[in-house]
Amino acid sequence: MSSRVLLFDFDGVIADSLAAYYPVFAATCRDLGFEGPGTLEAFLDIFDTNAIRGLRKAGVPLLKLRQLGRTLTPRVVALNKRVLPFPGMPALLRTLAIREPVYVVTSNMTEPTEAFLADHAITGVLGVIGADQESSKVKKIRRIARQHRGAAPWYIGDTRGDMLEARKAGAITVGAGWGWHGCERLALEQPHYLVDSVEALEALLRG
Repeated sequence: MSSRVLLFDFDGVIADSLAAYYPVFAATCRDLGFEGPGTLEAFLDIFDTNAIRGLRKAGVPLLKLRQLGRTLTPRVVALNKRVLPFPGMPALLRTLAIREPVYVVTSNMTEPTEAFLADHAITGVLGVIGADQESSKVKKIRRIARQHRGAAPWYIGDTRGDMLEARKAGAITVGAGWGWHGCERLALEQPHYLVDSVEALEALLRG
């Protein structure tokens, strides 16, 4: 049995999606009749905490959250066709999955995330848990940890909210500095490890 289970965020860690995702998200908010985050910086602020709490703080009405998710899903499927994985991530995930359990735990939707993994031949991932299944990453991480008792959960994320929730769930936190929040912002949450490149992450996880 492996001594750890590896949990990866999707956007900003596996998928280089920020430039494509933000305008689609902002347009979807407008189409549903409310103002979401008006700037890229305001959008990134959502992910300083749990994504649902961040969305509420950004002005997304509570009653619109489910509708937002349903409307976003097909649009994210379409935009993912334009998004590429960060160089080196597909090979790293495939290699890691041969010897350790690997999952994707994301605030994105499950279906488009699974489609992206398939499109880029990212094989061996045991499961994807998106926001449509559970909004709390704390609960998602703990659910997986219960399935792998005795294995330490490691969560690799790129936002302050990722680090906050993963630490609360009892996981080893790894900040991916090439993602949405960058090294300086991630460091505010004092992750156990902070890496600035996919190569540095590989050295950490395989070393």
